[in-house]
Amino acid sequence: MLRHGLHPVIFLINNDGYTVERCILGADAGYNNIATWRYDRLVEAFDPQNLAITVKANTEDTLAAALETARGNRDWLMFIEAVMERLDAPEPLVKLGKAFAAADYHHAPVS
Repeated sequence: MLRHGLHPVIFLINNDGYTVERCILGADAGYNNIATWRYDRLVEAFDPQNLAITVKANTEDTLAAALETARGNRDWLMFIEAVMERLDAPEPLVKLGKAFAAADYHHAPVS
């Protein structure tokens, strides 16, 4: 994207693993854990000419500030890492996870 002069806003949703799977077979199942990386620094490896802006948003306020920065800097690639709680999922997803667990594994999900 940088090489071709594109200026997208890229969101990386960091919820510390596979929340969908946590909703199906258990919040603490080890296979849902992923390596912790410094995702907010990832773009630096591809950006030797300093053509991108990266932000790590840990709160609603820092996310709002990042979005405002993106609005004002359309000549830059914008990479926003939005950090969320591990089990932050909408209620419909939680219900769907329980239904999948019951249908696919014939039991309720492990918590």
